[in-house]
Amino acid sequence: MNKIKLMYDVVKVLKEKEVFRGTLKAEARRDQVKVFHLEKEFEKNTLNGQVKSKISTEVDYEGKKVKHESSTEFNMENCCEGSHHGFMKHIQQQHQLHSRKCCGVKGKLSRIAFVLNTLNNMEMDEQEDKGVALSININGLPQDLKDMIQQKMQHKGLQEDRESHCCCMEEFCQTEDINIDIKVQINRNNEIQKVLLVVSGKQKKESDEIHDINLEAELNLTW
Repeated sequence: MNKIKLMYDVVKVLKEKEVFRGTLKAEARRDQVKVFHLEKEFEKNTLNGQVKSKISTEVDYEGKKVKHESSTEFNMENCCEGSHHGFMKHIQQQHQLHSRKCCGVKGKLSRIAFVLNTLNNMEMDEQEDKGVALSININGLPQDLKDMIQQKMQHKGLQEDRESHCCCMEEFCQTEDINIDIKVQINRNNEIQKVLLVVSGKQKKESDEIHDINLEAELNLTW
């Protein structure tokens, strides 16, 4: 089976979907002790912009314990009209300016190389039900692409810390010697059913302490 053809078919099917519905579960452990847990149910209608989500989070990290549950329902159909339009335009302009400064031709070529190398190292296993199981491991990537992933993680950690004030996200994203495994289950209709992400590595503190870090996230989609 051709990998590029498979991914094209999957993306084509996703573009045609009107409703995205599923669950997301994530858990983080430090030295085998659970410090973060998240469960989220979500539903988004791409036709009318209606979004529903139910989120439950629990943090127990270095003496800080936080539990939070929330349900949200809103509509994104006209989110770019009126007073929001100027704000979104400003954000887009800032993003374009940032891209010109930080990416340029080399940045775009790096992204293309990342995608091509990922496809090349992707393992495919055809199932008896005519579905496909995909698996990707970071160890199959060149060192420069590994470094790019590490930098993206660190940047994301800083962003998440500023936005959500989660006491552990920034430090977890500073993990070194990372290993990333991604598994994707695709059914016979080229629909993504499940995505499993496993990240492990070492967290080095300023006090020279070293901790084992494990992150697991599972996305299940219902069609």
